[in-house]
Amino acid sequence: MVIVAIDRLSRSTKDLLEIVEIIKNKGASLKSLNDSWLDTTNGNPMSGFLLTVMGALAQMEKEQITQRIREGVAVAKAKGTRMGRPKKSRHKVELALDLYSKGEHTVPQIVEITGSQKRLSLQKD
Repeated sequence: MVIVAIDRLSRSTKDLLEIVEIIKNKGASLKSLNDSWLDTTNGNPMSGFLLTVMGALAQMEKEQITQRIREGVAVAKAKGTRMGRPKKSRHKVELALDLYSKGEHTVPQIVEITGSQKRLSLQKD
C-alpha cells in the first residue's frame, strides 16, 4: 500500500499501528511517498521503531495545533469577536426570492440590491 504521508493515514499512534498491523496481516506492505524512511517491505525492525516514533510526533503536532486553535478562539471570544457563519437576514432572503421569482433581475443584480456580500440561496427551504 502506498500512502502520501503517515499523518494522512491515521489520527493517532494507536490507530496507525493498528492499521499497519492489518496491512501486514493481509500480506501487504506500507510505503510512503513523503516519508522516505517508511517502507515495511523489507521487514526491518528499524522501520517499526521509526513508524512508532514518527506517528507519536505527528499525533503530538495535531494535538498542539488543536490546542492553539482553542486558545485562539478563546482569545477572540474574550475580545468580543463574533464566531461562526453570519446570520441571514430573513427580510433580505424574502426580498431576494421575490425579485428572483419575478424574473426581472439577474442574480448579481439581486445580490447588489439586497446589499449582500455573498450570494443568497434563492431556493426556499
